[in-house]
Amino acid sequence: MLVLAMLLLASGITLGCSSSDIAGPEVAAPAGVESKGSESTSGTYQSGIDQPFSFNWGGNRLWVRWKSQGDCANGIKVTTDGKSSEVPVNTEWSSLVLSDSAQEVTVDPSGCVLDVDHLSDTTRPFIGMQITDTSSAPAIAPKSISTTPTAVWLTDADTAPGAVESALSEAESNDSVPVFVLYLRPQRDCGGFSANSDSSSSSSSNESAAYLGAVQDLASRLGDTPAIVVAEPDASSQDCGDPELIASAVQALKVNPSTYVYVDGGHPGWKSVSDQAARLRAAGVEKADGFALNVSNFVHLDEVQVYGDDLSNVLGKDYVVDISRSGGTVPAGEWCNPSGARIGTEPTFDTPSINMVGELWVKQPGESDGECNGGPSAGTWWQEGAEELASNQD
Repeated sequence: MLVLAMLLLASGITLGCSSSDIAGPEVAAPAGVESKGSESTSGTYQSGIDQPFSFNWGGNRLWVRWKSQGDCANGIKVTTDGKSSEVPVNTEWSSLVLSDSAQEVTVDPSGCVLDVDHLSDTTRPFIGMQITDTSSAPAIAPKSISTTPTAVWLTDADTAPGAVESALSEAESNDSVPVFVLYLRPQRDCGGFSANSDSSSSSSSNESAAYLGAVQDLASRLGDTPAIVVAEPDASSQDCGDPELIASAVQALKVNPSTYVYVDGGHPGWKSVSDQAARLRAAGVEKADGFALNVSNFVHLDEVQVYGDDLSNVLGKDYVVDISRSGGTVPAGEWCNPSGARIGTEPTFDTPSINMVGELWVKQPGESDGECNGGPSAGTWWQEGAEELASNQD
């Protein structure tokens, strides 16, 4: 899974994309094409561009997507800060990701006739994508997915420190609360699609020590900054790994009073309330602020609330819910790229239960659950899945 960022309670997004530097007529997007432009995003759909043009987006990060109106065998020429490259383009939408570090970008259609659409945003559409090679950048995500704040997944001990520092900086500048997902435990996912090792047996002492070292580093970086941490999805519900290790991680994180820790507690279709309560106790929930439900799953909020309230009454703890993909109807037991899934409502702390602290987007909609039902490997951006989640709403 990719690292993603959740920024709640954020102030309004300040956008700086200017369409004045793009040559060509500004027109309404054709039927069947959802323009990424709107008053709130400063994006513009423009058709029939056949002359060189440049982008001025006020130093913000920018997505650009384009396609040719006909055969464009030689591609187009894109110059970024004086460095040029040939970029293929055809009659299907493709995209380019421009970071806020780029100072000047010029596009020469080189004989092609282009349709261009762009979306500028200072923060959210780019948090979590971690695109380092723009040649393999995914097509632009549906706006409802690309602009909704989503949690930062810490899945690799080497990259976690940078992801944490970046999210903390962003949170400070936006007066926001960052939400992290700690997903580093040895034998993660019991050797399944999201595994981080070759074995699903108990972890070695070296692995455990390295894991706790990474958790302590996270705690040190968070310090007194208010933050939410969802601890180890699936860990308490699966039958591999070491619950005492998770309990030690909780204890390490709770050194900081401003770090709110929620141990993952599965979902209503997995374990009974009594079974899951015992598992959460073993994983250290009593020293945590509560538990998290429905992470990376699809259960409707109403059903999760009943289960969560029952667990809360047993444990005396509050809970948070992942609602990122809970807007549709998915057959019971289906968890891997199922049909019928829809994105959920917007994240909020205004919840229907006194025991429920928040409805969050924890899983990034559009990332595959694994190599099933046509999806790529777990955590990989899957454009077809993202479009289905976003477009099939009531």
